Amino acid sequence: MVAPLDVFAVNNSEPNWLGCAETLALAIELIREAGFGTYFVFSQKTGHKNFYEVSAEGIVSQVSS
Repeated sequence: MVAPLDVFAVNNSEPNWLGCAETLALAIELIREAGFGTYFVFSQKTGHKNFYEVSAEGIVSQVSS
């Protein structure tokens, strides 16, 4: 079975695939581990993207697209 969520880092306005996750909680953990920057989680099921930023302190915040 293919995981329903794909996680991407955004570098120089280009998406870079980080991995996949079964749940949003696991996707956010992957984002947190990747460190400071901008990310999005793409749902294979709905086609929706949720954008997140990780601060220098490691805090993950959802941002509007």
